Amino acid sequence: MRATKSGASHGRPRHRRPRRRLLLPMATVVAVAVAGSAATGGHTVAPGETLSQIASDHKVNMAELAEANGIDDVDRLRAGQLLTMPGEGADPAAPAAPVRFHTVAPGDTLSAIARTYGVTVAKLAAANGIDDVHRIRVGDKLAIDDAAPGAGTAAGGGKVDTSRFPARLQASPERLALVPIFEHWAGHYDTPLDLLMAMTWLESGWQRDVVSSAGAIGIGQLMPDTVTWMEDVLIGVPLDPYDPDDNIRMSARYLSWLLDRTGGDVATALAGYYQGLGAVQTSGIFPSTRAYVANVLAFRDQHF
Repeated sequence: MRATKSGASHGRPRHRRPRRRLLLPMATVVAVAVAGSAATGGHTVAPGETLSQIASDHKVNMAELAEANGIDDVDRLRAGQLLTMPGEGADPAAPAAPVRFHTVAPGDTLSAIARTYGVTVAKLAAANGIDDVHRIRVGDKLAIDDAAPGAGTAAGGGKVDTSRFPARLQASPERLALVPIFEHWAGHYDTPLDLLMAMTWLESGWQRDVVSSAGAIGIGQLMPDTVTWMEDVLIGVPLDPYDPDDNIRMSARYLSWLLDRTGGDVATALAGYYQGLGAVQTSGIFPSTRAYVANVLAFRDQHF
């Protein structure tokens, strides 16, 4: 994302710079999320794919996959290379239990929340004393366990249902370890946790060291001038965009600022993150930005 130091216009349109990001039409999003479900058969390596990711998507052991294809260095794959699958393997991560509660974010509806956690609207309303299912208040904490008896805490004891995460994320202990950081800074800045996680997942795949061709850095793909503006204005302390804690903190703070500036309009806030709020306000939302917003919201509803 882009921003100026003053924060007045928030930068040049981000659609002009190439990004290493999933940017797909809305109808394609679900297909991307389940593309790794095939357990056997060949696989053609796409640009940017890793052997661990492919093994996870096809539910096979990475060492066996490397052996089956004569791969000596598991960190080096060639785009276009055809891999033979050694066979069906175990699921890469055991399902975690549902979260214990959900904090209502701007734009949430009871039906969407119920669908997210696999409970009925009626049970969710009854568990939380809600008389009018069409009226919920931003900031309210809804008990999910009471609507789904027998549910426990999520993996690691937190409030995030990791069983819904994309397969690549479930198969990465390093990236799963970032969840408590997301929880902390989302809570600190009153930023919707599921929105923050979905947005940054599409930005970078939660990769701490990835840098775009235009210089956007890390998990939230923060531009250097945005980092400076965060340090000088929004947060007021030195920050390192290559440090996951600092990067997630800045991403959460900036998204919170955008939500405040847009009156809680999630779609416009996301557009501001991608395109720059100044450009959105003066030129409107560009088609590529609309696709980005649609993808973030779809991944939030399906995975986060």
